[in-house]
Amino acid sequence: MPEAVARRTGRHLTPPAGNLPRLTGMRAFAALLVFAYHLPRLGPWVPGGQTSRVGYVGVAFFFVLSGFVLTWSSRGDRVEPRRFWVNRVARVYPSHLVMSLVALVVPLVTVGRPLLGDLASIALVQSWFPSDRIAFALNAVSWSLSCEAFFYLLAPWVITAVRRRSDGGADALLLTWWAVAALSGLAISGVSYEADIWAYTLPPVRSGEFAVGILMAELVRRGRARWAPPVWVGVLAVVGSYGVVLKTVHSQVLAGVLMTPAFALLIVAAALADVYGRKGVLGTSLMEHLGIVSFCFYLVHELLLVNVVPHLPAPSGGGGRVALALGLLAACLLAAEALHYAVERPAQRWIRARWSR
Repeated sequence: MPEAVARRTGRHLTPPAGNLPRLTGMRAFAALLVFAYHLPRLGPWVPGGQTSRVGYVGVAFFFVLSGFVLTWSSRGDRVEPRRFWVNRVARVYPSHLVMSLVALVVPLVTVGRPLLGDLASIALVQSWFPSDRIAFALNAVSWSLSCEAFFYLLAPWVITAVRRRSDGGADALLLTWWAVAALSGLAISGVSYEADIWAYTLPPVRSGEFAVGILMAELVRRGRARWAPPVWVGVLAVVGSYGVVLKTVHSQVLAGVLMTPAFALLIVAAALADVYGRKGVLGTSLMEHLGIVSFCFYLVHELLLVNVVPHLPAPSGGGGRVALALGLLAACLLAAEALHYAVERPAQRWIRARWSR
Protein backbone atom coordinates (compact mmCIF):
# COMPACT_ATOMS: atom_id res chain seq x y z
CA MET A 1 0.00 0.00 0.00
CA PRO A 2 1.47 3.38 -0.93
CA GLU A 3 2.52 5.19 2.22
CA ALA A 4 1.20 8.48 0.82
CA VAL A 5 -2.27 7.03 0.50
CA ALA A 6 -2.76 5.22 3.80
CA ARG A 7 -0.78 3.74 6.63
CA ARG A 8 -1.37 1.35 9.48
CA THR A 9 -1.26 2.25 13.15
CA GLY A 10 -1.27 -1.08 14.94
CA ARG A 11 -4.03 -3.02 13.24
CA HIS A 12 -5.99 0.05 12.13
CA LEU A 13 -5.87 2.00 8.90
CA THR A 14 -5.28 5.72 9.22
CA PRO A 15 -7.79 7.38 6.87
CA PRO A 16 -6.27 9.56 4.15
CA ALA A 17 -7.12 13.26 4.18
CA GLY A 18 -10.20 14.40 2.29
CA ASN A 19 -13.03 12.41 0.75
CA LEU A 20 -12.94 8.93 -0.71
CA PRO A 21 -13.50 9.94 -4.36
CA ARG A 22 -15.17 6.72 -5.51
CA LEU A 23 -17.69 6.86 -2.69
CA THR A 24 -18.38 10.50 -3.49
CA GLY A 25 -18.79 9.72 -7.18
CA MET A 26 -21.22 6.87 -6.52
CA ARG A 27 -23.57 9.33 -4.85
CA ALA A 28 -24.29 10.72 -8.31
CA PHE A 29 -25.58 7.35 -9.53
CA ALA A 30 -27.77 6.92 -6.45
CA ALA A 31 -29.28 10.38 -7.00
CA LEU A 32 -29.82 9.54 -10.68
CA LEU A 33 -31.63 6.35 -9.66
CA VAL A 34 -34.04 8.34 -7.47
CA PHE A 35 -34.56 10.84 -10.32
CA ALA A 36 -35.35 7.94 -12.66
CA TYR A 37 -37.89 6.68 -10.12
CA HIS A 38 -39.74 9.99 -9.83
CA LEU A 39 -39.82 11.06 -13.48
CA PRO A 40 -42.00 8.24 -14.92
CA ARG A 41 -44.56 8.77 -12.15
CA LEU A 42 -45.17 12.27 -13.54
CA GLY A 43 -44.76 11.50 -17.23
CA PRO A 44 -45.68 7.97 -18.39
CA TRP A 45 -43.98 8.73 -21.70
CA VAL A 46 -40.55 8.42 -20.06
CA PRO A 47 -38.51 5.49 -21.43
CA GLY A 48 -37.38 2.86 -18.94
CA GLY A 49 -40.11 3.64 -16.44
CA GLN A 50 -40.69 0.01 -15.50
CA THR A 51 -36.98 -0.56 -14.96
CA SER A 52 -36.83 2.37 -12.53
CA ARG A 53 -39.96 1.29 -10.63
CA VAL A 54 -37.90 0.47 -7.53
CA GLY A 55 -35.43 3.33 -7.95
CA TYR A 56 -36.36 4.52 -4.47
CA VAL A 57 -33.76 2.02 -3.16
CA GLY A 58 -31.19 4.68 -4.03
CA VAL A 59 -32.09 6.26 -0.69
CA ALA A 60 -31.00 3.09 1.12
CA PHE A 61 -27.62 3.44 -0.57
CA PHE A 62 -27.36 7.01 0.74
CA PHE A 63 -28.12 5.84 4.28
CA VAL A 64 -25.51 3.05 4.24
CA LEU A 65 -22.98 5.41 2.69
CA SER A 66 -23.73 8.10 5.24
CA GLY A 67 -23.02 5.74 8.12
CA PHE A 68 -19.77 4.68 6.47
CA VAL A 69 -18.48 8.18 5.69
CA LEU A 70 -19.37 9.65 9.09
CA THR A 71 -17.52 6.82 10.81
CA TRP A 72 -14.53 6.80 8.47
CA SER A 73 -14.02 10.56 8.82
CA SER A 74 -14.19 10.46 12.65
CA ARG A 75 -10.77 10.35 14.27
CA GLY A 76 -9.91 8.81 17.62
CA ASP A 77 -12.01 6.74 19.97
CA ARG A 78 -14.44 9.50 20.91
CA VAL A 79 -16.62 11.64 18.65
CA GLU A 80 -17.20 15.08 20.18
CA PRO A 81 -20.96 15.72 19.87
CA ARG A 82 -21.00 19.52 19.50
CA ARG A 83 -18.44 19.63 16.70
CA PHE A 84 -20.18 16.73 14.96
CA TRP A 85 -23.61 18.39 15.11
CA VAL A 86 -22.32 21.76 13.91
CA ASN A 87 -20.76 20.10 10.87
CA ARG A 88 -23.93 18.16 10.11
CA VAL A 89 -26.22 21.17 10.45
CA ALA A 90 -23.89 23.20 8.23
CA ARG A 91 -23.91 20.44 5.62
CA VAL A 92 -27.63 19.70 5.48
CA TYR A 93 -29.92 22.33 6.90
CA PRO A 94 -29.35 25.55 4.88
CA SER A 95 -30.12 23.89 1.54
CA HIS A 96 -33.08 22.07 3.06
CA LEU A 97 -34.48 25.30 4.48
CA VAL A 98 -34.12 27.16 1.18
CA MET A 99 -35.88 24.40 -0.76
CA SER A 100 -38.63 24.26 1.88
CA LEU A 101 -39.21 27.98 1.39
CA VAL A 102 -39.29 27.45 -2.37
CA ALA A 103 -41.88 24.71 -1.87
CA LEU A 104 -44.07 27.16 0.05
CA VAL A 105 -44.43 29.44 -2.95
CA VAL A 106 -44.41 27.19 -6.03
CA PRO A 107 -47.86 26.25 -7.31
CA LEU A 108 -47.54 22.48 -7.11
CA VAL A 109 -46.33 20.03 -4.48
CA THR A 110 -46.37 16.23 -4.53
CA VAL A 111 -49.10 15.81 -1.87
CA GLY A 112 -51.56 18.00 0.01
CA ARG A 113 -49.93 20.49 2.35
CA PRO A 114 -51.37 20.70 5.89
CA LEU A 115 -49.85 23.27 8.22
CA LEU A 116 -48.59 20.53 10.54
CA GLY A 117 -46.78 18.99 7.58
CA ASP A 118 -45.12 22.29 6.73
CA LEU A 119 -43.92 22.83 10.28
CA ALA A 120 -42.81 19.22 10.73
CA SER A 121 -40.91 19.30 7.45
CA ILE A 122 -39.02 22.48 8.32
CA ALA A 123 -38.16 20.98 11.73
CA LEU A 124 -37.15 17.66 10.08
CA VAL A 125 -39.50 15.51 12.14
CA GLN A 126 -42.04 14.77 9.39
CA SER A 127 -41.09 11.10 8.99
CA TRP A 128 -42.27 10.26 12.50
CA PHE A 129 -45.90 10.84 11.50
CA PRO A 130 -47.90 7.88 10.06
CA SER A 131 -49.37 10.07 7.31
CA ASP A 132 -47.95 10.57 3.84
CA ARG A 133 -49.52 14.06 3.73
CA ILE A 134 -47.17 15.00 6.57
CA ALA A 135 -44.16 12.80 5.75
CA PHE A 136 -44.07 14.10 2.17
CA ALA A 137 -45.15 17.68 2.84
CA LEU A 138 -43.37 20.65 1.29
CA ASN A 139 -40.31 19.29 -0.51
CA ALA A 140 -41.29 15.62 -0.40
CA VAL A 141 -37.79 14.18 -0.68
CA SER A 142 -36.77 15.83 2.59
CA TRP A 143 -38.43 12.96 4.48
CA SER A 144 -35.05 11.22 4.24
CA LEU A 145 -33.40 14.19 6.00
CA SER A 146 -35.73 13.52 8.91
CA CYS A 147 -34.15 10.06 9.17
CA GLU A 148 -30.69 11.59 8.82
CA ALA A 149 -31.43 14.08 11.60
CA PHE A 150 -32.44 11.26 13.96
CA PHE A 151 -29.27 9.36 13.29
CA TYR A 152 -27.08 12.46 13.47
CA LEU A 153 -28.47 12.96 16.96
CA LEU A 154 -27.33 9.48 17.99
CA ALA A 155 -24.19 9.09 15.89
CA PRO A 156 -21.56 10.62 18.21
CA TRP A 157 -22.44 8.17 20.97
CA VAL A 158 -22.96 5.21 18.65
CA ILE A 159 -19.62 5.64 16.88
CA THR A 160 -17.85 6.21 20.21
CA ALA A 161 -19.44 3.07 21.69
CA VAL A 162 -18.43 1.02 18.66
CA ARG A 163 -14.87 2.32 18.73
CA ARG A 164 -14.47 1.22 22.36
CA ARG A 165 -15.63 -2.33 21.71
CA SER A 166 -13.74 -5.36 20.51
CA ASP A 167 -14.23 -6.61 16.98
CA GLY A 168 -16.83 -9.15 18.08
CA GLY A 169 -18.61 -6.67 20.34
CA ALA A 170 -18.84 -4.04 17.59
CA ASP A 171 -20.09 -6.59 15.06
CA ALA A 172 -22.75 -7.92 17.45
CA LEU A 173 -23.99 -4.44 18.37
CA LEU A 174 -24.36 -3.18 14.79
CA LEU A 175 -25.71 -6.39 13.25
CA THR A 176 -28.29 -6.67 16.03
CA TRP A 177 -29.29 -3.08 15.41
CA TRP A 178 -29.78 -3.73 11.70
CA ALA A 179 -31.71 -6.96 12.34
CA VAL A 180 -34.06 -5.35 14.88
CA ALA A 181 -34.66 -2.34 12.63
CA ALA A 182 -35.30 -4.53 9.57
CA LEU A 183 -37.63 -6.96 11.36
CA SER A 184 -39.54 -4.09 12.96
CA GLY A 185 -39.98 -2.46 9.58
CA LEU A 186 -41.15 -5.68 7.96
CA ALA A 187 -43.63 -6.28 10.79
CA ILE A 188 -45.13 -2.82 10.35
CA SER A 189 -45.14 -2.97 6.56
CA GLY A 190 -47.09 -6.22 6.55
CA VAL A 191 -50.18 -4.52 7.98
CA SER A 192 -51.14 -2.55 4.88
CA TYR A 193 -49.80 -0.54 1.97
CA GLU A 194 -50.04 2.65 4.03
CA ALA A 195 -48.15 0.97 6.86
CA ASP A 196 -45.43 -0.06 4.41
CA ILE A 197 -44.98 3.59 3.37
CA TRP A 198 -44.78 4.70 7.00
CA ALA A 199 -42.25 2.00 7.89
CA TYR A 200 -40.25 2.98 4.80
CA THR A 201 -39.93 6.55 6.09
CA LEU A 202 -39.73 5.83 9.83
CA PRO A 203 -36.34 6.93 11.24
CA PRO A 204 -35.78 4.01 13.67
CA VAL A 205 -36.42 1.52 10.84
CA ARG A 206 -34.03 3.27 8.45
CA SER A 207 -31.37 3.66 11.15
CA GLY A 208 -30.43 0.02 10.55
CA GLU A 209 -28.89 1.03 7.22
CA PHE A 210 -26.73 3.62 8.97
CA ALA A 211 -25.64 0.89 11.38
CA VAL A 212 -24.53 -1.28 8.45
CA GLY A 213 -22.52 1.65 7.11
CA ILE A 214 -20.80 2.09 10.47
CA LEU A 215 -19.99 -1.62 10.56
CA MET A 216 -18.46 -1.53 7.08
CA ALA A 217 -16.33 1.50 7.96
CA GLU A 218 -15.03 -0.20 11.08
CA LEU A 219 -14.21 -3.37 9.15
CA VAL A 220 -12.12 -1.32 6.75
CA ARG A 221 -10.56 0.84 9.45
CA ARG A 222 -9.61 -2.18 11.57
CA GLY A 223 -8.09 -3.99 8.61
CA ARG A 224 -10.74 -6.71 8.63
CA ALA A 225 -12.10 -6.23 5.10
CA ARG A 226 -9.56 -8.34 3.21
CA TRP A 227 -12.48 -10.41 1.92
CA ALA A 228 -13.78 -7.44 -0.09
CA PRO A 229 -13.91 -8.09 -3.87
CA PRO A 230 -12.98 -5.69 -6.70
CA VAL A 231 -15.38 -2.83 -7.35
CA TRP A 232 -16.84 -4.48 -10.44
CA VAL A 233 -17.99 -7.44 -8.34
CA GLY A 234 -19.77 -5.03 -6.00
CA VAL A 235 -21.44 -3.39 -9.01
CA LEU A 236 -22.63 -6.79 -10.25
CA ALA A 237 -23.99 -7.59 -6.79
CA VAL A 238 -26.00 -4.36 -6.78
CA VAL A 239 -27.30 -4.89 -10.33
CA GLY A 240 -28.25 -8.49 -9.58
CA SER A 241 -30.01 -7.60 -6.33
CA TYR A 242 -31.83 -4.76 -8.07
CA GLY A 243 -33.07 -7.15 -10.73
CA VAL A 244 -34.40 -9.56 -8.10
CA VAL A 245 -36.15 -6.76 -6.23
CA LEU A 246 -37.60 -5.37 -9.46
CA LYS A 247 -39.12 -8.72 -10.44
CA THR A 248 -40.29 -10.08 -7.09
CA VAL A 249 -40.74 -7.39 -4.42
CA HIS A 250 -43.66 -5.04 -3.84
CA SER A 251 -42.84 -3.86 -0.32
CA GLN A 252 -40.60 -0.79 -0.17
CA VAL A 253 -39.30 -1.87 3.22
CA LEU A 254 -38.38 -5.35 1.97
CA ALA A 255 -36.70 -3.85 -1.09
CA GLY A 256 -34.41 -1.79 1.15
CA VAL A 257 -33.61 -4.78 3.36
CA LEU A 258 -32.67 -6.94 0.37
CA MET A 259 -30.53 -4.26 -1.27
CA THR A 260 -28.56 -3.31 1.85
CA PRO A 261 -26.01 -6.20 1.76
CA ALA A 262 -25.18 -5.48 -1.90
CA PHE A 263 -24.79 -1.77 -1.18
CA ALA A 264 -22.52 -2.57 1.76
CA LEU A 265 -20.36 -4.83 -0.41
CA LEU A 266 -20.01 -2.17 -3.11
CA ILE A 267 -19.15 0.57 -0.61
CA VAL A 268 -16.43 -1.51 1.06
CA ALA A 269 -14.94 -2.47 -2.32
CA ALA A 270 -14.91 1.14 -3.51
CA ALA A 271 -13.48 2.42 -0.23
CA LEU A 272 -10.60 -0.05 -0.34
CA ALA A 273 -9.88 0.87 -3.95
CA ASP A 274 -9.59 4.51 -2.85
CA VAL A 275 -7.47 3.67 0.18
CA TYR A 276 -5.02 1.73 -1.96
CA GLY A 277 -4.88 4.49 -4.56
CA ARG A 278 -6.27 2.49 -7.48
CA LYS A 279 -7.39 4.32 -10.59
CA GLY A 280 -10.94 4.14 -11.88
CA VAL A 281 -13.73 6.05 -13.61
CA LEU A 282 -15.68 6.52 -10.38
CA GLY A 283 -12.76 8.36 -8.84
CA THR A 284 -12.33 11.00 -11.57
CA SER A 285 -12.70 14.69 -10.74
CA LEU A 286 -15.90 14.93 -12.80
CA MET A 287 -17.58 12.07 -10.97
CA GLU A 288 -16.41 13.44 -7.64
CA HIS A 289 -17.93 16.83 -8.43
CA LEU A 290 -21.23 15.27 -9.49
CA GLY A 291 -21.21 13.35 -6.23
CA ILE A 292 -20.57 16.54 -4.27
CA VAL A 293 -23.58 18.29 -5.81
CA SER A 294 -25.76 15.16 -5.60
CA PHE A 295 -27.27 16.30 -2.30
CA CYS A 296 -28.47 19.53 -3.91
CA PHE A 297 -29.64 17.56 -6.96
CA TYR A 298 -31.65 15.30 -4.67
CA LEU A 299 -33.26 18.32 -2.98
CA VAL A 300 -34.24 20.15 -6.18
CA HIS A 301 -35.19 17.41 -8.60
CA GLU A 302 -38.67 16.33 -7.52
CA LEU A 303 -39.90 19.84 -6.82
CA LEU A 304 -38.72 20.92 -10.25
CA LEU A 305 -40.28 17.90 -11.93
CA VAL A 306 -43.72 18.24 -10.34
CA ASN A 307 -43.88 21.90 -11.37
CA VAL A 308 -42.61 21.43 -14.93
CA VAL A 309 -43.61 18.01 -16.28
CA PRO A 310 -47.42 18.51 -16.05
CA HIS A 311 -47.12 21.49 -18.40
CA LEU A 312 -45.07 19.69 -21.05
CA PRO A 313 -46.64 18.06 -24.10
CA ALA A 314 -45.94 14.37 -24.43
CA PRO A 315 -43.16 13.97 -27.03
CA SER A 316 -43.61 11.75 -30.04
CA GLY A 317 -41.18 9.01 -30.87
CA GLY A 318 -38.46 7.37 -28.85
CA GLY A 319 -35.89 10.03 -29.69
CA GLY A 320 -38.15 12.82 -28.48
CA ARG A 321 -38.85 11.01 -25.22
CA VAL A 322 -35.17 10.47 -24.54
CA ALA A 323 -34.33 14.08 -25.44
CA LEU A 324 -36.98 15.47 -23.10
CA ALA A 325 -35.88 13.23 -20.23
CA LEU A 326 -32.26 14.33 -20.73
CA GLY A 327 -33.38 17.97 -20.87
CA LEU A 328 -35.16 17.63 -17.55
CA LEU A 329 -32.08 15.93 -16.09
CA ALA A 330 -29.92 18.82 -17.27
CA ALA A 331 -32.35 21.36 -15.79
CA CYS A 332 -32.24 19.60 -12.43
CA LEU A 333 -28.44 19.50 -12.55
CA LEU A 334 -28.24 23.24 -13.30
CA ALA A 335 -30.60 23.99 -10.42
CA ALA A 336 -28.47 21.78 -8.17
CA GLU A 337 -25.29 23.64 -9.17
CA ALA A 338 -26.99 26.94 -8.37
CA LEU A 339 -28.10 25.71 -4.94
CA HIS A 340 -24.65 24.28 -4.25
CA TYR A 341 -22.71 27.45 -5.06
CA ALA A 342 -25.25 30.03 -3.87
CA VAL A 343 -26.40 28.36 -0.64
CA GLU A 344 -24.68 25.14 0.37
CA ARG A 345 -21.02 26.18 0.19
CA PRO A 346 -21.28 29.71 1.64
CA ALA A 347 -23.67 28.57 4.39
CA GLN A 348 -21.31 25.77 5.40
CA ARG A 349 -18.39 28.17 5.64
CA TRP A 350 -20.37 30.72 7.66
CA ILE A 351 -21.85 28.21 10.14
CA ARG A 352 -18.58 26.39 10.71
CA ALA A 353 -16.63 29.63 11.13
CA ARG A 354 -19.17 31.01 13.57
CA TRP A 355 -20.04 27.94 15.63
CA SER A 356 -17.15 25.48 15.41
CA ARG A 357 -15.29 27.54 18.00
